[in-house]
Amino acid sequence: MEMPSWMFSRTRSFIYGVTLPLSALRLIAARPVLIFWSVVPIGLTLGLYYYLIRWIDTTMQGFLQNYFASLGWNPNGWAAVSVWIFAKLFMIIVAALSFSVSASILASPFNDWLAECSEPWTTPPLPKAPSFSWRGKARLIGIDVLKSLLALVGTLLALVVAWVPVLNLVALLSAFLLVTFQFISYPQTRRGEGIQDGLRFLWRNVFACAGLGATLSFLFAIPILSSLCLPLAVVSGTLLYAKAQGSKG
Repeated sequence: MEMPSWMFSRTRSFIYGVTLPLSALRLIAARPVLIFWSVVPIGLTLGLYYYLIRWIDTTMQGFLQNYFASLGWNPNGWAAVSVWIFAKLFMIIVAALSFSVSASILASPFNDWLAECSEPWTTPPLPKAPSFSWRGKARLIGIDVLKSLLALVGTLLALVVAWVPVLNLVALLSAFLLVTFQFISYPQTRRGEGIQDGLRFLWRNVFACAGLGATLSFLFAIPILSSLCLPLAVVSGTLLYAKAQGSKG
């Protein structure tokens, strides 16, 4: 199959992919509907974490006080306070690292709507996808979740292989591509394109996909900020898909 003209320059394609999240940010900031679908899942996750952390904090504090008392320690002594501070720091770290995963799961249905709402403003605009019933929509969301899980498993395997000399560069590139695979899934799934179509897309647009995956991997490596970048990833994947589709025409 003939390569799209915009892919002839490998460096330009890679840079295009790297800068896509910035383009996505500009698009979201200019469209209130995109801001809404970006904020909702983050707000839900923050609310959930607020009450969950308060409950864990209260439960842990009561447990530790009883435990210290059973050991004969003064609950307000320096040893007990030191253990309590360590436990609280540990809880904060776990909460920060798990926040992104929780936000990704909670945001799955919202991500699909966010991607769909962004399609009219892509370059070129994507034609409207076929309509589905609520049952069909739920099935599409399930497929997107499955693709995300496959991408996650593949990324973890790539990170394991990354410790092997020589293969580490291949593993790193594979991890970048799999991250992109997860976020081009939304416009593809609505158009009946499955896993094989997604993998072919990565192969045909490998430099742009690698660039996007590299930027997203960097953003996702930062706790809490990673969940705030989820909307950027969703819209970036839609922009990339639209650009590639337009280049084929």
